Amino acid sequence: MKLSNEDIAEVINKMGDCFESANVPRKDKMRLSLLVEEALLRFQEKFGEEQQFTVIIKKWLGMPKVFIRLKGRAYNPLEDDDENQIFSEEMIQNLLDYEKAQVLYRYVRGTNEIIVLTTKEKKGFRIPGGSVTIAILLAFLVGFLCNQLPQSAREGIVTNAVTPVLQTLLGALVAINMPMIFISVVASICAIENITMLDEIGSRILVRFFAIMFFIAFLSIFVCSLFFPVIDFNLSGGVSVEDLLEFKVIFELLLSIVPQNLVEPFSNGNIMQIVFMALLTGISMTILGDRVAKLKDLVNDMKYLIFKLVDIFFKVIPVIIFLCLLKTILIDSTDEILSVWKIVASEYVLYFGTMIIMLAMIAIRYKVKIMDFLKKISPAFLISFTTGSGSASMPKNMEICKNELKIDETLCNFYIPLSHSIFQTSKIIGVVACVFFGAEFSNATISAAQIIIIAFLAVQFSIASVSGNGGMVATMSLLFTQLNFSLDALGAITIADIFVVNFSGVVMLVVRDCDLLDLSHKVKLSAGK
Repeated sequence: MKLSNEDIAEVINKMGDCFESANVPRKDKMRLSLLVEEALLRFQEKFGEEQQFTVIIKKWLGMPKVFIRLKGRAYNPLEDDDENQIFSEEMIQNLLDYEKAQVLYRYVRGTNEIIVLTTKEKKGFRIPGGSVTIAILLAFLVGFLCNQLPQSAREGIVTNAVTPVLQTLLGALVAINMPMIFISVVASICAIENITMLDEIGSRILVRFFAIMFFIAFLSIFVCSLFFPVIDFNLSGGVSVEDLLEFKVIFELLLSIVPQNLVEPFSNGNIMQIVFMALLTGISMTILGDRVAKLKDLVNDMKYLIFKLVDIFFKVIPVIIFLCLLKTILIDSTDEILSVWKIVASEYVLYFGTMIIMLAMIAIRYKVKIMDFLKKISPAFLISFTTGSGSASMPKNMEICKNELKIDETLCNFYIPLSHSIFQTSKIIGVVACVFFGAEFSNATISAAQIIIIAFLAVQFSIASVSGNGGMVATMSLLFTQLNFSLDALGAITIADIFVVNFSGVVMLVVRDCDLLDLSHKVKLSAGK
């Protein structure tokens, strides 16, 4: 076969039929098809449409195996970090996250080979959240058994066993994530620069992204304050001495963001200073441009190294969750843990509120019928909901925006991939809700200065942070450290994350499509003038 669009489509259809006959889970079938199609298209771009390749689709013990072989120089389409690709590295990694399947690349004797393997789906109940959920259930079970012991014995377990191990793991978690945040922010700025250079409208889109994200951050702070009454300042009825002191604290906070030396941010664990240094470094590299091209490559290589290190350490995240919950159960009670319903409730209020605001905006401005709009984009957000991955829905969403919403193809090709990397509104909501829970859990209050920290870091973490339960624990550990909240709350917040993870992708997709539709109308008006 040749790497023509027709032959690639035929391969994908044959794979889909084979997966269908073998009862491969729908989530895996969708991701495998998207990933193999993207790999073949990248082969096409690299070797040309006339390049021949071989496809072998067969079953082994009733389960399909797919072999795609192409002779030529070595090229791994699953690790291509070219910024011009529609699928970013993060999206490819999301597509490689299967339940019952595996995709491998290898180069053997002058031949590029992609192998797709699937295993039989096990019948029965599958625990949502996997190892994290098991850690939560195990903590409650062990806590219940330990609570049958005398109080002195429980205190001994916490003091001599749980606390030392937990402090060691949490210290390592914070230490590993500080360089990760630094490298992530620098790499993100360099990537934004490369993307925005492709189109004049790039800077305009970035301004829209950050304006909406900061609006959602402060909206989240307002809503979460209703569920968690932990804000302790009031500027109404004139300026008092206490208010002036609060302004002084804010002013000192702004000054403290600038470190006195390069080592201080990392030695003190000051995440605000680390982000400041990362922003300064990224902006400086952007200004220098091609003169530091090798340094940019080094930053990208360091990002892969740091993320792999974090990925390895994330294997112990369930242990951290187990110990945090067990310590809370033995020392305090389950009341603090059960109050995570406030996180879930506040997040869903914000999810629906954000979508209603964006939908109302396009309905009022452009007379869009909301139900018709949702019906058009529903295939995309159904993919996002069922797979739990916003990246998996991107190709379908791009097709809908071009064909159904009639948005300019060039604008779609630029906006949608960029928004998946930067415009993470649901992450902002989750971070703010967890911070307010952490404050209540720690019996702490939130000042005006801390609100500024929360809003800024919520937006920043939504752009440069690791996804999943491990990513949320890592993010909140840094934020709690900055705000002097108890890290013991980390175990409880993972419970809430299990109940919102799938719906968050739907929210981001609706918000993005509404904003893209609004932007397309404004671009048309500007062009008309």
